[in-house]
Amino acid sequence: MRLLQAIRKLGILCVCCRALVAYLDPGSGSLIVQALIAVVVGALATLRFWKTRLLSLLGIRQEDDEEEADTEALPQVD
Repeated sequence: MRLLQAIRKLGILCVCCRALVAYLDPGSGSLIVQALIAVVVGALATLRFWKTRLLSLLGIRQEDDEEEADTEALPQVD
């Protein structure tokens, strides 16, 4: 019920408003592109940083399995 009221209010607001005029200079487009790239790279870096915790939380991989794989990959020095 609240959703219908919110949609009705938004519709009335859109009908009653005058047209808005906005100016975007060339620098605005590059700023938007940089922000999108930063969000994507930041999300990928965060997922890579928290990969082991995320996989163990989802039950795909246990933390012990990855630690064993890391120790097997290291060469033995005597």
